[in-house]
Amino acid sequence: MKKLIYILPLLLWSCTPDLLEVEPYSNEPIDIFEVQSSVVNDGDKFNINLDSEGQYKLSLVDEFTNITHTNEVFDGKVGSNQLSIYTRALPKGSYKLFIKDENERIIKQTTIKL
Repeated sequence: MKKLIYILPLLLWSCTPDLLEVEPYSNEPIDIFEVQSSVVNDGDKFNINLDSEGQYKLSLVDEFTNITHTNEVFDGKVGSNQLSIYTRALPKGSYKLFIKDENERIIKQTTIKL
């Protein structure tokens, strides 16, 4: 009977619901270059803030093998530019994402994980 007295409070306490605080998920695109590393999924949208207008190149390079998987040219405008990233054909791993200007100088870079 003594064992039941000790076990009963544990059983009652273990059956109470847990109080969890969940941060709301924001579907709003972020500036991917404002953070050091990001996890991205196929079709994610992200913002790039640019200081000048012109043609830019978005390059995706494998972090460990230095194999370039994409070099996409886009027309950038001053301020926020929204782009999408499609990664379905790429193997999971860690990649460097670069923004290069018309002279192939790296303007911004970050690391993404798939």
